[in-house]
Amino acid sequence: MNLDPLRWYKFYATVKHGDQKYGFLPYTTHLAAVENVLRRFDVADLDLLGAAWLHDVCEDTGTKVKEVEELFGEETASIVSAVTNEKGENRKIRAALTYPKIRANKKSVILKLADRIANVENGGSLVIMYKKEYEDFKRALYTKDENEEMWNCLDRLLL
Repeated sequence: MNLDPLRWYKFYATVKHGDQKYGFLPYTTHLAAVENVLRRFDVADLDLLGAAWLHDVCEDTGTKVKEVEELFGEETASIVSAVTNEKGENRKIRAALTYPKIRANKKSVILKLADRIANVENGGSLVIMYKKEYEDFKRALYTKDENEEMWNCLDRLLL
């Protein structure tokens, strides 16, 4: 029997996000889209693919990183922790506090790129906001010769 190695991540995320919506769709629609973006860029790392399903669980449901670590391991928890927004009075301050955490964890940069690509490809009002923020986003997270295909994709979508 060939079971999906991500089944527990998916189950946990589905339960934790409960009735939350992504637009009019179940929130898991977004989580699946992030995983699909990673797979399009040939990511096969289980911790990273699992983190695609868990990347918003601490921020949106009040789940503690410690719980993610106990259930899914230190590596997955470190990725999730890095992409979880820090507290701040506005989006710009939260980004300034969060981006250094993301940059310090290479897998978190990949996940954040996949999350941003998935959100932009979905369309809607977020695209306008992401276009305005893109220069700061790229300045904070871009490292030459790393994740070039993903950055090129995001450039095409936002520039």
